[in-house]
Formats: sequence, structure tokens, C-alpha cells
Amino acid sequence: MAAARARASRKHPVAKPSPTPVLESRTAHIPVGPRLEAVLELAYRARRPVLLEGPTGIGKSDIVKKLADRLGIAHVVLDLSLLEPPDLVGLPVIQDGRTRYAVPDILPQDGAGILMLEELNRAERYIQQPALQLLSARRLHGYELPPGWACFAAVNPESEGYHVTPLDKALRARFLSLPVRADRPSWLAWAQVNDVHPGVIAIAQAHERVLDDVPPRTWTYVSHLLKTLRPEEIENVGLLRDALSGYLPTSWLELVVSSRGVWSSRLPFDVRALLADYDRRADLSRAVRGFAEAGQTDRLDEITTRLVRLLEGPEAGVLAGERQITLASFEALLADLPGDQRDKLVEALGRNPTATSLIDVRPEELCERYANSPAQRKLQGWAADPLKQHRVGLSVTALSSHLERQTKLAEVKRSNVVRASLGVLLAELPERWALDLVATCKRLGITPIRPG
Repeated sequence: MAAARARASRKHPVAKPSPTPVLESRTAHIPVGPRLEAVLELAYRARRPVLLEGPTGIGKSDIVKKLADRLGIAHVVLDLSLLEPPDLVGLPVIQDGRTRYAVPDILPQDGAGILMLEELNRAERYIQQPALQLLSARRLHGYELPPGWACFAAVNPESEGYHVTPLDKALRARFLSLPVRADRPSWLAWAQVNDVHPGVIAIAQAHERVLDDVPPRTWTYVSHLLKTLRPEEIENVGLLRDALSGYLPTSWLELVVSSRGVWSSRLPFDVRALLADYDRRADLSRAVRGFAEAGQTDRLDEITTRLVRLLEGPEAGVLAGERQITLASFEALLADLPGDQRDKLVEALGRNPTATSLIDVRPEELCERYANSPAQRKLQGWAADPLKQHRVGLSVTALSSHLERQTKLAEVKRSNVVRASLGVLLAELPERWALDLVATCKRLGITPIRPG
């Protein structure tokens, strides 16, 4: 009998239940910068409630305010940890024998805007409940959020030691829940145009992990302290250590103290203005030309050193997107600098892959039928102009990134169209940019076809 059952089971195998699909947990964190701002704008247009979840001090509230300012809408912030239920629900009043609730002044009545609820999961349950009702249903008793408004909230992670009141999972499911993290390029770009102390900026540019254990807000506080130092206090190491120890762990504190020799600037202007306004501000051009005419190479060196650090850094792309770096300003500055200073700036900008949005030539135009194309005419003109070499560099940098991202590299290697276009391009490029492209092709195994 056992043998018969075994034969039967071989003929008619028992079907195994298909495995239960495992849902992938959402662990990706969106950096607090342009990517997050784009998602928040979409949520605002859809009038969907948003939960921004991330550590304190990384800029969650600032990015919402920036979005509201850009859209030209109102921005109202409520710190729930400071509110009592009547502040949201309103006080009960008797009208016509019925209890109604007077609408609090803090809630918007008309127009368009974003209502930002801070400290949602650090508030008490008795304030969380009406806040969640307002967030998810857009109404609270007799009050209804005006059609032009969206409601966002910020929370701290429940798993990172914060004293929080966990949110109900069923309620969480009603929100666009966005885990977020600090973003070094975006914060650096913000710091460059918001008068953050150059000592803090220099450290952030030099150390990729600068925001891992010290949030952006804390670095801003450090900047406030450094900016109030008198010249003689900069050399008082004991004072610096005592003051900064209230904000920074020892490793970062010592970095700040050891770099104090480069804090002070002998320049009468902020070098960052050179990249945004040099072509429109006569005072800047007069100052730079004056340094060159007087042979003050130390000041020109300081300008170049500070600008190179910015132009080769990750914040350059963000600044370019916000028009805090323009080609018109950059090229006007190059015209007033000696050749060696000019070359340093050209190299820094031309090889920065985050800044390629500054040019209007797409990588596809350079590797698909490049010969006799509008793109070829542009590059030929840039290559012939000493003040536009960085545009050639940015084009090559963008092309190299494009080739390295190819998912069908084998097809690219076989494509005579691509190989011939690259051959024509290489023959026309200035040597330093040609060498960059040759290195990329060699690394990827692409053999350009030289024109013949």
C-alpha cells in the first residue's frame, strides 16, 4: 500500500502553496533638498496630508517654508507640544440652544497655504487626536480647512531615542509618509547664500559625513557663535573649546579649532557674490581688477581658493539650479583674472558633474550623429573662446556620466554611430577635456572611430 501511495504521489504531485509575497519595507530616505521639495509640491497640489519623519534639526520645517515662499502661498506653523485642545478644537459656545465650537484664530479661514503641524508625535494624546483629525479629514467639528490649503506634519523617528507618543498604524496609512534625512549638498548650498560662517562651510565641504552625527541646525548655531568672535578671541583656544563643546562632539570641535587660521578674510566682499552678481555689480569688478593691477596676488589667491572649494563641491549644482551661479557672472569674472587663476576655476567647474545643468547641450547630442549638428557648432565656438572652456568641460563631464550610466553598454560599444560621433568630438576637443573623455572610453571599453 505504501508503495502504491508513493507511485500515485509521483503521478499526481500535491501542489505546494505559493509563497506569501514579502512586502519590501520602505527604508529609502529622501534628502531634504530639491527632491523632497518636488514631492511636497505634488502633495500640496493634490491636497494630500504629509508626514515628514526625520531627526530634529535637519530642515524639515525650513523646506516646507521654502516651498510656500516659492509658490507664493501662506505658511502657518503650529507647535503642537505647546497647545491645549481648545487651541485647535475651539471653545464651546451656546447658540440657539445648541453647543458649537468657536473657530480658533490660529486656523486659516481663506486663501491658499500650508498648515504645518510641528511635534505631532511629541504632543500628548489629547492634542494628537484633533490634530490627526484635521490632517486626515481636513475638518474638525464645524471647522473645515479651506480648499486652497494643505496640511503637513513633522515627526521624529520612534526608534531613535526620542520621547515620542507613537502614532496609530491605521492613521499613518492615511498620510503620504516621507522618511527624510539631512542632505549635505542642499545644506551647503543653503549655507553659501545664508551667511553661514566660512569656517563651518569649509568643514562641511571637506567632510562628507559632516551631518551624520551633527544636524544642520547645530552647525548653524556654531556659525552664530563663530561670527560673534572678536579677532583676539579667535586665538583663544580655551574659549573656543569651552563655547563649542556645548554644541559639538570632541572630534568636530577640534576640527573647527584647528582650522581657525583660515576663518578670517581680507576681502571687502563675500566671494559667493562673484558667481551670482559679478556681471551686474560694478563694485565687485572694480575690486577684483584693482587687486590684479596692484599685484595683490595674495588676495587673488584667496578668491580662487574659496571659489574652487565651492565650484568643485556638491552644492554647486544646487546653487546653479537656484541661479546663485550663472555663466554670465562666472565668465565676466574669468575675464578679469590672470591666466593661472582662471584655469583653476575652469577646472573646478568644468569637472563638476552636479553643475552640468548650466549648459544647454545634452549628452545624447554629442554621441548620436554629432557631425554637422547644432551641438557641434556650439562646442566648436566654446572651444575657440578662452572664456568658455568650462562649457566644453561641462559638456564632456555630462557625456562621461551619460556613458557610465548606460544599461546596454554592449550595444553602445557596437554602435558605429556612437563610436563615429565620439571620434569626431575627440578630434575637436581641447587636450585637457579630450583626455578626460579618452579615459572614460578606455574605462568602459568604447573604441571611438577617428574621422578619416
